[in-house]
Amino acid sequence: MQTVKEFPYLSIIWDEETRSIISQWHGGHVGRNIKEGLSTTLDEYKKKLPDAQWIGDTTDIGVIGLEEQEWINTEWFPAFLATGVKFMVVVQPKSAVAKLMVDQIVSKVPGTQLTVFNCATQEEGRKWMKEQKF
Repeated sequence: MQTVKEFPYLSIIWDEETRSIISQWHGGHVGRNIKEGLSTTLDEYKKKLPDAQWIGDTTDIGVIGLEEQEWINTEWFPAFLATGVKFMVVVQPKSAVAKLMVDQIVSKVPGTQLTVFNCATQEEGRKWMKEQKF
């Protein structure tokens, strides 16, 4: 695995073994940083296409405000889905409140060909991703 970009709240990692960009959130409260982090991760993801996938490690993500949730659902997810992504892993947050937010965001993704796998650890998600055929 190779770190592509590093922020105080996010590490963007390329995992050659699973052909995945990993967005590994850390540092608790993300607030407005979520826009910069997701936009930058999407830019790095696009550089790895056509056969890259996505692992979102939200284990230590903080609170995502309503404005940011709306932006994710109306702007970021449509741009992400337009890349043709087929598989996405979501490593669930430790915080119950953050887990509810992440689940709510992902549940609003419109009917697509995207298969989402929820798991407890990044290793579990990487294992699942290696088993997918893309």
